Amino acid sequence: MQGDGWRCLWDAKAIIGESTIWDDRDGCIYWVDIEAPSINWLNLASGDRGTWVPPIWVSAIAPRASGGFIGSSADGFVHVDPKAQIYKPLIHPIANPKIARLNDGVTDREGRYWSGSCDSSQWDESTTAEDKESTLGNLDARSTGELYRLDVEGNVSSQEQNIVTANGPAFSPDGRTAYVNDSMPLVSWVYDVSADGTLSNRRDFLTFKPEDGYPDGMAVDTEGCIWMAFYESWVLRRFAPDGTLLEERRLPVRRGLRPAFGGSDYSRLFLTTGSQGFTAETFASQPLAGGLFEILDPPAPGVPNVAYAG
Repeated sequence: MQGDGWRCLWDAKAIIGESTIWDDRDGCIYWVDIEAPSINWLNLASGDRGTWVPPIWVSAIAPRASGGFIGSSADGFVHVDPKAQIYKPLIHPIANPKIARLNDGVTDREGRYWSGSCDSSQWDESTTAEDKESTLGNLDARSTGELYRLDVEGNVSSQEQNIVTANGPAFSPDGRTAYVNDSMPLVSWVYDVSADGTLSNRRDFLTFKPEDGYPDGMAVDTEGCIWMAFYESWVLRRFAPDGTLLEERRLPVRRGLRPAFGGSDYSRLFLTTGSQGFTAETFASQPLAGGLFEILDPPAPGVPNVAYAG
């Protein structure tokens, strides 16, 4: 199905469709459904689809140079290969997994893998309610999340603390700037990134109101602009590096989760969406909720992916 500026490629009815990622090794767009759980792929040339059910939920994946994918899961950082049905825990960065769980994850321009975490009580309560805003509670008590960096040698470090729901990060084309969303407090931060991957000089990039939606996943294009998905919003927004809103793409669904560029020249833009807690009545008004979408004719291509080098 196609509408004004969008095309639904897969009416998947995903509960929480996340971690959209292009893999040029096989010409597929991959994505996960955290709650199903599943890892899914769509071959852009043939249209063939595949789904693999891992032994436990996986919230994010990124191609790994040595084969398969690096991922974030209930077991911490893991090696997965959905087509070969491989799932292998590597290291768990969270000291107390009962209070926080890994969420979004991406690689930077140097092949390091980054993944943030979110407060477990926030996750359990706010993602199961139709009205997300009413379940937020005391954010100060829920800031148990962190942002972790997995180096190519396999070492893990925490680069930011006191996060409620980490999403992203995303990196500028030269890799020297990082953008990180903390979805529940409705804030997006920007950092300087040193050569060794250390973050510094945090400042607010953007702040939002509940009616704007909750900032979620991000993708960066070759002009350095940030495409940002919003949970509970109906729109995908493109911001300039200085935070100026450049455009909004109206969606047929309310819960955008993670945009990503792909295709052989990275000129195509994809978006996963969600349907957590939806009733039959909600699906009647948003029949494509949880679908995998293509956002048509973006003004600039995306920055090519870098595989995790470890």
